[in-house]
Amino acid sequence: MKLRVAIVVCVVTTFAIVAIEPSSHAAKSVKSKDVVINVVGDVHGESAINRRAIPALKQYFREGDLNIFNLETAVTNHDVKEEKEYNFKTSSTFLKSLKSVGLNLANIANNHSYDYGLKGFEDTLKNLDRTGMDYVGGGLNSSAAYEGQIYTIKGMRIGILGIAKVNGGPESIATRDKAGTTNGYDNISTEQAITQLRASSDVVIILTHWGEEGSFCPRPSERSSAKKWSALGADIILGSHTHTLQPVILENNKLTAYSMGNFIFYSSKMENRSTGILKIRITPKKRISYTIQPMLINNLTKVPEKSAALYTPDIDCENQANTTVR
Repeated sequence: MKLRVAIVVCVVTTFAIVAIEPSSHAAKSVKSKDVVINVVGDVHGESAINRRAIPALKQYFREGDLNIFNLETAVTNHDVKEEKEYNFKTSSTFLKSLKSVGLNLANIANNHSYDYGLKGFEDTLKNLDRTGMDYVGGGLNSSAAYEGQIYTIKGMRIGILGIAKVNGGPESIATRDKAGTTNGYDNISTEQAITQLRASSDVVIILTHWGEEGSFCPRPSERSSAKKWSALGADIILGSHTHTLQPVILENNKLTAYSMGNFIFYSSKMENRSTGILKIRITPKKRISYTIQPMLINNLTKVPEKSAALYTPDIDCENQANTTVR
């Protein structure tokens, strides 16, 4: 594997968010030897976004060794759209603004990176490269798409892979000689990629696009995939796509954040505007802990601001298959 130089919510019996007062999962103090990873949800650069509000986010990412987000858009000037309900595109200038606040690793394994077809997707790869923004989940061919990233941070090898269980359709999936994303339903390729990354890494992180839009709870299929990927060697699984916050589970030193919701994104619904920054710490002994900074997307700027608390629906995800906002 080539070396390339990478809610919310804690559910016990009810849908509860650990953010204001960190639980026992949270690190007691900041340790400079810890690897710090900040994770946020969906980001796109549509015209509704007030880009002048983005610089204020820099304060939240200064400590992060990796600052990860889901790039829910194509980055292109191409005008020919795929036939679908929503098509997102933005410019390389927007990418630069994201990088300027510290965001440095994009997941492109999703259902919007191919919104402007093959040309738009190839432009996205070029613009990411030109901006110096790392990415996972897609590439110029299937080999590149499943390759992932490996970072050596404070002596620890962090391997990161992007897997699209929700993608832009069959044409968006990378092949041997065509650019595209990974395919989470290709079990052979997915499991092989995780196994290979495990062999080269001290800690394995999977960024995945999955779940039902508007839902607050993971479905059995997401739980099953998380269990399988953890057994194959994933230490941390970070989800997106639902546009809502879903549970964060830390069990046996394995962390799954089923969905980080939206981040720089427009929506008028409170449940879609409520978001957060998941801060993960990994000690030199590979112990994982986390805290969450509550955020709320400003309805005018469409950019999140610090919040005292998160929108918390009274839902028992352990005993309810799913709850969806319509």
